[in-house]
Parts: sequence; C-alpha cells; structure tokens
Amino acid sequence: MDTTSYCDLLERQLTAWKSKIREVIRLADRLTASEWEAVRPSTRSLYAIVAEIDSQLAVLKTACPADWSPQRRVVEDKMHELQETLKKLSDRVHGPLIPDSLSWVS
Repeated sequence: MDTTSYCDLLERQLTAWKSKIREVIRLADRLTASEWEAVRPSTRSLYAIVAEIDSQLAVLKTACPADWSPQRRVVEDKMHELQETLKKLSDRVHGPLIPDSLSWVS
C-alpha cells in the first residue's frame, strides 16, 4: 500500500471512530443526572480523544507524511485509551452504553 492510500484509509478510519465516539457522548448525555455524574470523567476523556483525532486529521489533510510511525503510535495509544474509557463508562452505567461490542475500536 502506498503512502497516499494509507493516509486515505487512516483518514476514513479516524473519521469513523470520531463519529462513533460522538455517538457514545450523545448517549451519555441522555443518562440520568446521577448516572451522568458517574461517567463525567470518562466523557471528558472521550472529548480529549476526539480532539486528538481532530489534530491527526488536520495533519492528514495538510500533508501525508512519508513516515507515519510517530503519529501511528499516538493513534494506537489513543485507541487503547478509548477502549479503557468505553469499558469504564459501560461499567459505571452497569451495562454497555453502545449497542454493539467494542470491536470497532481495535
């Protein structure tokens, strides 16, 4: 896969993840006040992950680096953080907050 194809693929994946994260945030916003209070730290983490995705998307829109290795590590770390945050969120509301599994994160 050439660099441009890889960057296009990565941009599509990041955009899809961002959309799914925003959906989880919208679902969290519909929780009762006490439930929402319990998940507030997790939703803050989700907002931070969305901001990082936006940052990576900005890089992809302006230039497709020939070596994506440094950014790839950042993206992988954020995906791990996302998995942990979504798990904590689901645990705090005593069930999955999203209808499907977390497989889309990995």
